[in-house]
Amino acid sequence: MLTKELRELPPNRAVVLDNVTCPYCGDLLSESTNTKEHVIGRRFVPKGTLNQSWNLIVRACRRCNSEKSILENDISAITLAGKHWFRPNNAGTGEIEEAKRKSKNSTSGKTGRPVARSQEEVSFEIPFGPGAVFKFNMVAPPQIDQERILALARMQMAAFFYFITYSHATKRGGFWPQGFYLVSEAHHGDWGNSLHRAFMNAVVTWEPRWVGNTAEGYFKSIIRRHPNAECWAWALEWNGNYRVVGFFGDRGVAQGLVDGFDVPQMSSSITTDGNPIYSRSDVKLSEDEDRLFVWRDENA
Repeated sequence: MLTKELRELPPNRAVVLDNVTCPYCGDLLSESTNTKEHVIGRRFVPKGTLNQSWNLIVRACRRCNSEKSILENDISAITLAGKHWFRPNNAGTGEIEEAKRKSKNSTSGKTGRPVARSQEEVSFEIPFGPGAVFKFNMVAPPQIDQERILALARMQMAAFFYFITYSHATKRGGFWPQGFYLVSEAHHGDWGNSLHRAFMNAVVTWEPRWVGNTAEGYFKSIIRRHPNAECWAWALEWNGNYRVVGFFGDRGVAQGLVDGFDVPQMSSSITTDGNPIYSRSDVKLSEDEDRLFVWRDENA
């Protein structure tokens, strides 16, 4: 775990801040609003993975603490269950059982049903020769609303930014100027798509201000500073299965970069009723190509 000066923090224990403002909303804390908050929720990652691992513990207002806990509930279940869906050979028996338990006990913010019953079903037809069609029924794993992804990512990144700008004299941390922007999110099997690759390649040489890998690799995070502007790139990896990337700070700088990224293209098939079906294949990212969370780019 590295801070903006790239000094390593103790890897086996939490850092506790005695902050007087909420890292998420900036409100001044009082005895009645002050709560203890684990930035990396202990129930967000597999049980026991944060034991003897690094975490950041802050004081937060009750409203933000509750909001973050609600977001973590189903997002944890869905991202952990994604390994069972997409990477069964990489998920241990205990992990699969925990994913199943969480899926039964967590409610999807998108469907309002338990995550275990929130799979999405899609039916379509493809013509095959004169007067013949193939009919397909597909089941997709539970999905996360993009607004909820953005909300949780913003809160986690706000806490890390608060930490690297924290003053022990004032007991306050800073907040980035302007906005927080989501570029893309993808499960493990699609980390190599053109948009994620473009983001990674564009920011990997920027100066790292925060690099975090904890909970036995089930939680990764990074913040990089643009060389000439008040713009930062950020990335999160949740439960070894889901990556979320974006920018915060100067919107013009961020937009200029995104405008040059190669967006994945969909291909279409025409059904018998003339309505097209759009699809594209996932693109994997090999370990050799993966530079998203490195703190020093050896290829620069």
